[in-house]
Amino acid sequence: MSDLARAHGVLVTFDRPETLANTLDRLTAQTRQFDFLMVVDNGVISPAESVTKVHAPPVRELRYVRTGANIGPAGGFALGMREVLEFAADDDWVFLLDDDDPPFFDDAIERAFTFALEQTARDAKTAGVGISGGRFAPRRGRVIRVGDDEISGAVPIDHVTGGGLPAYRVGPLRQVGVMRPELFFGFEELDMGLRLTRAGFKMYADGEAWKERKEVKRRAGLLPPEQVSARRADSTAWRTADPSWRRYYSLRNLIQILRESGHGLVAARMSISRGLLKPMVNLLISPRSASASLKLGWLAVRDGWAGRTGRTLEPSAVSERD
Repeated sequence: MSDLARAHGVLVTFDRPETLANTLDRLTAQTRQFDFLMVVDNGVISPAESVTKVHAPPVRELRYVRTGANIGPAGGFALGMREVLEFAADDDWVFLLDDDDPPFFDDAIERAFTFALEQTARDAKTAGVGISGGRFAPRRGRVIRVGDDEISGAVPIDHVTGGGLPAYRVGPLRQVGVMRPELFFGFEELDMGLRLTRAGFKMYADGEAWKERKEVKRRAGLLPPEQVSARRADSTAWRTADPSWRRYYSLRNLIQILRESGHGLVAARMSISRGLLKPMVNLLISPRSASASLKLGWLAVRDGWAGRTGRTLEPSAVSERD
């Protein structure tokens, strides 16, 4: 491991200038700045170049790229990661950020980068780190939550979860590849982590930062999903949620991930239960919502099995209330 390793950032934004400005301001307040920051603008209505110039943190090098189309977070991250790989050293790290999910603490980047370097020194196979993560159970087709009693020190995970400040070491990325742009949205971090771990690399979450963030959220009344009681979860297991393009992409991508990892039977079971049976059960309870969910479920199943990728459904074409 080189003592001269650098930290680079890729920030993806989409038609949210005020949100982007806030996140850039939060990055400016960080105790450790990126050596290179690339802002990937997927926006089609509100270009973010002027916001980026005004609110950009004092990084050594800043680059703004407008894609001219909505290529999704997966596409934006892939573009930025490929750019970093053009000049970065194998021991450098690339952090991925969404415009609506800034670092939680002012020293988040510094602590995460220190953790990444220390963990690589302890385990040369370290390829990715975060401040939260999960473990995927392919036979069940779902992510397993890491219990509170396990969150201490370097926590082994197989992918970084949403809002977990994911960072990846450049060397392993050169071997495995960057994020898959064709996923567009949904489970792109899971796919990235699984490809790294299948290649023999390791992923870890910083347990101390994870516990600290959870404690702050508890005090603020922001209860994490795992605090919802199992009884309540069971009672609503067959209630269909509002139809959503997000759920379409998540189911489509998960089917593809399962099939590619050799779990076709699980993908088939999930296609039937989540994509079709669940909304059908709710047709008598909430016919309008369930009917729309059934249509989206069928599209996700069809496209997942046909291998259709990219922006196959326009987000604006589906109204949602979530």
